[in-house]
Amino acid sequence: MLLLCITGSVSHYFLIRAYDLLDAVAVQPLTYLQLVFASIMGVAIFGETLTVNMIAGSILVVAAGIFTVWRERVVARRKAGLPPK
Repeated sequence: MLLLCITGSVSHYFLIRAYDLLDAVAVQPLTYLQLVFASIMGVAIFGETLTVNMIAGSILVVAAGIFTVWRERVVARRKAGLPPK
């Protein structure tokens, strides 16, 4: 339990540092890996089952985040006067 607390605290510290050093648009897609790893650990270690609703909700959340990152990139390119990709 102590190891869980230490690793959780250290990971949050590094996430805060990443947001401090980089734009959120660069960091946020990497945080979606937490969802994947948490699902794998839940199934493998704790014997949880993933339901269709859980998977659909996860896909919806990740898709919304990826859309937001894409949209921010398009807006930034327009402000810079660059053609859209």
